[in-house]
Amino acid sequence: MDDDDHRVPMTKEPPAIAYSYLRLSSKRQSNQADSKKYRDGYRRQIELRDAYLAENPHLTLDTQFVLHDIGLSGWTGANSDPDGDGKLALFLAEVRAGRIAAGSYLLVESLDRMSRQQVNLALALLLGLVNAGIIVVSLVDDQTYRASAAPTQFMISIMNLSRAHEESQMKASRLRATWEQKRRVATERKLSARCPSWLELVDGEFRPRDERVEIVREVLRLLSEGWGRDRIARELNERGVTPWGGAAIWHGGTVQKVTDARSLIGEFQPHKLVYEARKGIMVSKRVPVGDPIPDYFPRVVDDDLWDLAQAVAVKRRRGKAPNAGGRLGTVVSNLFGTVAHCEVCGQRMAYRDRGPRSFPVLRCSGERAGACSNGFRYFYHDNENAILSWLVTLDLSAGAAGEASRLDEELRTEVARTETLQAQGEAIVREVGAQTRFARAPLAEIEERMARSEQRIAELRARLATLKATGGNDERRMAVAHLVELFREKAPQAKVFAARSRIRQIIRDTFETMLCHPDGTIVITTIDGREHRFRDGYWWYEPDDMWVPWAGAMLGAGYQANKAELARRGIWLAAHRRARDAGLAAGTGLASNLVK
Repeated sequence: MDDDDHRVPMTKEPPAIAYSYLRLSSKRQSNQADSKKYRDGYRRQIELRDAYLAENPHLTLDTQFVLHDIGLSGWTGANSDPDGDGKLALFLAEVRAGRIAAGSYLLVESLDRMSRQQVNLALALLLGLVNAGIIVVSLVDDQTYRASAAPTQFMISIMNLSRAHEESQMKASRLRATWEQKRRVATERKLSARCPSWLELVDGEFRPRDERVEIVREVLRLLSEGWGRDRIARELNERGVTPWGGAAIWHGGTVQKVTDARSLIGEFQPHKLVYEARKGIMVSKRVPVGDPIPDYFPRVVDDDLWDLAQAVAVKRRRGKAPNAGGRLGTVVSNLFGTVAHCEVCGQRMAYRDRGPRSFPVLRCSGERAGACSNGFRYFYHDNENAILSWLVTLDLSAGAAGEASRLDEELRTEVARTETLQAQGEAIVREVGAQTRFARAPLAEIEERMARSEQRIAELRARLATLKATGGNDERRMAVAHLVELFREKAPQAKVFAARSRIRQIIRDTFETMLCHPDGTIVITTIDGREHRFRDGYWWYEPDDMWVPWAGAMLGAGYQANKAELARRGIWLAAHRRARDAGLAAGTGLASNLVK
């Protein structure tokens, strides 16, 4: 028998439908957006297919069923995984369902376009097609595989598939070895000339660009003081700071790229591009390769500023109030917007200012919607005055130290748990090798548990950074004093905005809860677990069992209580004093009679 007997003269073949399968491991190989820029892999497969169709006019190319797997690996079997999004997997399903007729052709550049898996898996895929009546054509070596093919031809296919698998395995091993070597020498020389925009490579060393480093530090400082990234971008644009990277203006997204970059504290995380299907479209995603390399870049911010800025960012993303991560606008009227809630229904307290003839109040948003019975109106300026005046005296150092110790222990536990989960995942990958379908379920569970653990780690680090920043009262005292000074000097609105943003962030960091009771009392629980009570400009001083009037920091700003406020304050305070005197006369303490 002639070696070419399996190749039936095409002129005698009956008309048939041909399906063209193309696969590229990387989307970069295709550049499909511009036909003039097709790269070699995509162009080569198209040219081979078109040449074969021209030589075999009995074949009609199906142009409706486009079988292109761009960015899917044949080595892992992602393109043929029945649970995945590969077009080859879809073709196999259509064949099994009988919707693609026996006698149809599948044109591929070579068998390794269908699979680079282990030989037994790759051969099973090929045999499954030909046994279903599909004629598979390998264009590059001009081989046609059908159910009636000679056994020697399938031996050739086994050798080709084995070679393809070994090549892929060798490439993967070499890539891993290359990165391992790069990581080993990373402290001695740089892996590439690419670096953050605030650095430059000079004589093989990364050096800070001083003017940009100053901007980076200013951006992190503003973030740590409660500024949103959009507001920071607007500030940079107003100052005329030229953005890096060719953009016309700063945006919140470009600011976030700066504030989230761990290269600010010297870390370098190598990445690689992987591709995954989303709603039928292949998209690229950068995924980390190995652990971060510490001290690869020069540090440009200290740990304290970094930790505090990240803590604030975490709180803005998962704020204590529904709009905690939103914009502040150009003024900060309500310092308590992220922490003040109704004691009755738990809804946020809304700030209401109806103009110059009225006075700002806090009002339960649930009551406004008809869903809460708390109809009390909390005069805003009175309470802000009292709370700021008290805030400068607050000392959290004792309670914060114990809480920090507990959080630090929990943090170490969570980090250890994450490392254990990562080791389990790596063990599963080593065990199943390229057969990713068998690893999907256990890996998904591990990834979910790791995500929960990493979220908890971020929360604990944010909490520790907050405790560290708010333990003493120097910053609070300076922030309030600066605000009072700005009011007295009638400073520009931009400066007042910055000062009030800073205090708002201090309040967010210091208060655990701020509950507004229906009798007018406001109970604040600080992060050390202590409770503090306020009402209409007075603070309940526990040691002396009495309400203390605070003339306060804000009176220097020109604020004066109106007659209605003074009258209401006088009525409840007089009633309280009568109750207190009666309690003392009866020989009982007043604490139990305090407004709850």
